[in-house]
Amino acid sequence: MTKTPIMTSVLAIIAMGAAGPVMAATSVQDALPATPGDPASDTPPPEGGNESGEDSQAAATDPLQPQGPLASRSFTPADFVQFAPQNALDMVRRIPGFTIQGGDDGSRGLGQAKQNVLINGQRVSGKSNDARDALSRISADAVERIDIVDGATLAIPGLSGQVANVIAKSGKWSGNFEYEPEIRRNHENLYSKFEVSASGAIGRNDVTVSLENDAGRQGHRGPEVRRDGNGQLLAITEEDATYFSDRPQLSASLSRMAGNGNLLNVNGSFQLVFFDRRIEGVAVNSDDAIVDELNLGGEDEWNYELGGDYEFALGGGRLKLIGLRRQEHSPTFSEFTRQLREPGSVVRGGRFEQEVDEAETILRSEYGFKALGGDMQWSLEGAYNSLDSEASLFLRDENGIEQPVALPGANARVEEKRAESIVTYGRPLGSDLNVQFGLGGEYSQISAGDLTRSFWRPKGSLTLAWTASDDLTVNAKIERRVDQLNFFDFLASVDVANDTDRSNNFNLVPPQRWRAELEFVQKLGAWGSITPEIRVAEISDIVDSIPVSPTEEALGNLDSAFVVQGMIEGTLLFDPIGWKGARLNLFGMVTDTSVEDPLTGLDRQISGIQRFYTNLDLRHDIPGSDWAWGGGMEYGRQAPTFRLDQWAHGYQTKPVAWLFVENKDVAGMTMRATVVNLLGTKDGFERIAYVDRRDGPVAFTEQWERSFGPIFRFSISGQL
Repeated sequence: MTKTPIMTSVLAIIAMGAAGPVMAATSVQDALPATPGDPASDTPPPEGGNESGEDSQAAATDPLQPQGPLASRSFTPADFVQFAPQNALDMVRRIPGFTIQGGDDGSRGLGQAKQNVLINGQRVSGKSNDARDALSRISADAVERIDIVDGATLAIPGLSGQVANVIAKSGKWSGNFEYEPEIRRNHENLYSKFEVSASGAIGRNDVTVSLENDAGRQGHRGPEVRRDGNGQLLAITEEDATYFSDRPQLSASLSRMAGNGNLLNVNGSFQLVFFDRRIEGVAVNSDDAIVDELNLGGEDEWNYELGGDYEFALGGGRLKLIGLRRQEHSPTFSEFTRQLREPGSVVRGGRFEQEVDEAETILRSEYGFKALGGDMQWSLEGAYNSLDSEASLFLRDENGIEQPVALPGANARVEEKRAESIVTYGRPLGSDLNVQFGLGGEYSQISAGDLTRSFWRPKGSLTLAWTASDDLTVNAKIERRVDQLNFFDFLASVDVANDTDRSNNFNLVPPQRWRAELEFVQKLGAWGSITPEIRVAEISDIVDSIPVSPTEEALGNLDSAFVVQGMIEGTLLFDPIGWKGARLNLFGMVTDTSVEDPLTGLDRQISGIQRFYTNLDLRHDIPGSDWAWGGGMEYGRQAPTFRLDQWAHGYQTKPVAWLFVENKDVAGMTMRATVVNLLGTKDGFERIAYVDRRDGPVAFTEQWERSFGPIFRFSISGQL
């Protein structure tokens, strides 16, 4: 199928918006989630999960018939013709049994490789520039081939399991665009979501520039029911919530290879983040009194990142020097007011404001060389991170006038100076077995308020890759990992909407864990592939809510926690039964955790962890045509979020289901129409608050289910 490039004049059409689906969680999340209603968070409630209506990246998408063992395959552009890909990301998503993993998870520093995607044999440079972003900016015409290899066979520490190495050529300028509007019933439509990128050569320099706006217009509405500790009705509140966000970002990168093989990469990005939350409520109390409620929140952030690396030959190996600077300025606010509908009533409520400045500076070196029949690397990294917080709390007095209230522990500076050194060695132990192990340590100095402490932690890993047969590869890994503390966990915070707060705790220590995983990559011949995996982790000093006085709580460290997680993902092809061009991508995850509750002394789930998630995507590319259609569903459950005086739980009432139809050559563009939420699922939330502590009598309960209705999504993508 021949695609016609779209002229530059299309830029005027696409300047309004687009982006990709939300990534579903596929890894064990052992850290506490954001406190519900945290004014510093710009993430709205789930509103039906990812609402993607697309092939979820949590499972491999749009497979091809493999031509070799799963751990060693190569694909050329000819293998993807039936899918009419616009960029390298479209191609990688169509590889059976492969899932893009990793990315910027918010961790400080760079560390070893986390993403299972390489471009021309190199890690994706930078932190904000993750694999999906980088691949989406490479035109399909520039891709020569994609190799799937096992991470343990590469001289890149940190990689395990399947890794995609995208071989792309540079040359003439080309570009891609995507525009993704949404039409919604009873909520504001979305017209500003887009991405446009261009790449090419300027002399001997390969240059990529992109502009995108990851925008959202979300909302839901429905009644909230509040009852007292005996189950008697207190109030019913009809609520209408909207969450608007825009995240325009300009990014650029430059890569240059000298004649002597020296390699230079430079990248940078600048982003604005605008978020607004508005929840209007009308409550009818049990005595028929009517109360108007208003919950507002917002953020106006800017951030930038500048980074680069330079690799050159030195002695018997190659040395890479890496530097990165990132800064973020984030003013946020949260306000909640309520007023009786009666003469002479005054406004009640409060307002919390916070202005945060975060900065990160990283210097890293990696020296790789051949030794002892294998590949060895010595890495040394230094990082300096800081967070400055200025916060204010205002509560309305009996006359409805805002009065400032002292908030100890909310205004503070948190700093960390961290150094890490790891030596890694990898080699084949035979024709079908490869090993990679690393050993090192981390030193950190953390200052919070007037307290400064130092920590030394050992780190290491052992990775094995065994090609049991042409159809089966077994990957195993065990590691000792040091987690990073969230700087916000040190500080005091207030949720004025839910009338909760937490104190500061400058004595937090970084959690550590032993973690192991075992993965079986099984080729199913003409039927596709399947990959089951099990992960276990033992965590010490996990962060959770702890009592700091008879009436106060803060985030602190618990002794230990245990995690067991089972996962399965794969691609099933239906060509063997005569349904040509049809495939089903599947992903499933079940997680069980155990931690001793600091209040009751009983074992419970880790607060807020995802217990269950499944995603099914069906796609049928009709042979001999430009048409494709399909659908899917996703469903998940999370553990409750525990505080010392309450617990809360968000959920979906039903699976989120969608259908789509796609034409891959509309004047050279790919157009797709999707209907999301076919089953009418709703967002749910429940909370139980106690008189004093969670082991005492119940004070009140809250429960709501809000409808967000059907979503009509359109996407237009093509080449410039």
